[in-house]
Amino acid sequence: MMRSWPALLLAPVLALTSITLGYALVTPACEHGHTWMLHASTAAFLAVCMALTAVSWRALRTARGEFVPLIATWTGALFSLVVLLQGLAQFMVPPCTS
Repeated sequence: MMRSWPALLLAPVLALTSITLGYALVTPACEHGHTWMLHASTAAFLAVCMALTAVSWRALRTARGEFVPLIATWTGALFSLVVLLQGLAQFMVPPCTS
């Protein structure tokens, strides 16, 4: 059950940090013409959120019916989706418009 807590607590924090860092990196990325920094940071946050979700999923499969691993798995999956959609938005709407 202790393996579930990181997905429950860190996945929302990582999703918010990803959004904040995405906003913070727009100006330097556009000034230097390196928009790959935005995509790389989002991909890194997505990988960590998905890893936390996978650990929680494993804990859920072994716990069988416990509440915390179930909520942690769904929380990790939700915030992994949030980070994924943020990354898709970066591809669809170019950050450097001028």
